[in-house]
Amino acid sequence: MYLNCHSYYSLRYGTFSETDLLELAKKNNIDCLALTDINNTSACLNFVRKAKEHHIKPIIGIDFRNNHQPLYVGLAKNNEGYKELNDFLSHYSHQKNNFPEIAPSFKNAYIIYPAKQIIALKKTHFTSNEFIGISQKEITNLYLST
Repeated sequence: MYLNCHSYYSLRYGTFSETDLLELAKKNNIDCLALTDINNTSACLNFVRKAKEHHIKPIIGIDFRNNHQPLYVGLAKNNEGYKELNDFLSHYSHQKNNFPEIAPSFKNAYIIYPAKQIIALKKTHFTSNEFIGISQKEITNLYLST
């Protein structure tokens, strides 16, 4: 399952529409896909609607960033989690404030921190809904460094 996919709503980071992303996933036999555009949820509702047509389980969330610095990805467990993530996004966006480096404790959403962020923050305590994300490139680098 892919946990951090961007559509063209993630300016300069995504090249596909949400429907093109679903079609590509279907061609590659992917049956579950997370759409996590950077600091927005513009494509989420259409993504959920269209995912059913492609027989793909949709997961929606947000890739939270300050400028270009990745902080964490929030993935909604359910509709309430989607609301929690959107409320958090709206609060900081409307006030034009940076997001905190550590995510709040969401009741209905998972948080995935990039490995680099965990190291930089020296974060050692995790709640039951927090995880460390390691990219394919980081796995390769770990393997090559041993």
